[in-house]
Amino acid sequence: MSPVEAEPATTEATVDPLHTHLLVELKHERPLTTLCCDPAGQYVAAGAEDLDVQLWSLEDEQPRTLRGHDSWVRSIQFSADSSRLYTACWGGVVKAWDLTQAEPTVIYSIQAHQGSARWVSVSPDAKRLATCGNDLLVKIWNAESGTLVQTFAGHRRHVYGVQFHPAAPYIVSQDLVGVVKVWNLLSGQEERSLVAEMMTGYDKKFAADMGGSRDLQFHPDGTQWASAGITKLTNGFAGDQDPIIVVFDWKSDEPVRQLGADKNFKGIAWGVRFHPRGFVVGAGAHKNGKGELWFYNAEQDEPFHTFPLPSAARGLDLIGDDRLAVAHANGNVGVYQMSKAAPQDG
Repeated sequence: MSPVEAEPATTEATVDPLHTHLLVELKHERPLTTLCCDPAGQYVAAGAEDLDVQLWSLEDEQPRTLRGHDSWVRSIQFSADSSRLYTACWGGVVKAWDLTQAEPTVIYSIQAHQGSARWVSVSPDAKRLATCGNDLLVKIWNAESGTLVQTFAGHRRHVYGVQFHPAAPYIVSQDLVGVVKVWNLLSGQEERSLVAEMMTGYDKKFAADMGGSRDLQFHPDGTQWASAGITKLTNGFAGDQDPIIVVFDWKSDEPVRQLGADKNFKGIAWGVRFHPRGFVVGAGAHKNGKGELWFYNAEQDEPFHTFPLPSAARGLDLIGDDRLAVAHANGNVGVYQMSKAAPQDG
């Protein structure tokens, strides 16, 4: 029996990040590039450097391979009912996959952006998709058919992330140099803009701006949203930078928290999630190839618990209240449980 099957479901009352431990590894031969878990907690999907998407069932840990992209998949999102998977790749293509079949097939494929399509997000009512990319545009699509609904122009640098507000008709996008824009879906206009200066830097050696959101998530109640990335850049190509997770207040647009890691951790924050119990989870990739999970409470901006990872994190998502999944650069998905390990027989 696998570890996923062996340990009983954990109740909310017993969730404790201090007891985080590896539950199971879902193995793949090539480094992973991103990850998403379905809302029902049945599947984990991850992109890989072989251009394919791996879809694992958490019940039997068996993968299905989704082939069709001709570049690395950067972003993945499930539909609310887990019947579809949406994927966006460096080549600018977004695909919708039918997961109801034994061998998932492509429902539609669209050239969403010129250059990389860096993000795909599903609206709360599951009727629309939001994408963004290197052509400086944010686009809204009909999720059912893949037809274009709206285009938002205004960013001057590559757009790294876009997310729907969970309750209001707005989306938030963030670009390479930290510029954040709030777009009104009803009016089709830019609502407001701000600059998260702490989330970008200039590499003098290579004469290049570096920054942008590696993950962007709203709190479920819509009062806050968080962006994961880098700060204090000295040499981005060598990984000499600090990870950062910035939490913004939705009403004021102010950055109310700047969550960091240990001073010895140099690298990138690749993931952030608001946990239902009130703490924040982050995941990062160290320049040395290792990774970490960070857990933050409401009182302090340094983690109250840090969990070492065997390989750099390239994606993070929650599975219910008690588990989380991490896409690793070594090709494995680590499924971790945030509670005490079950007693061993014998």
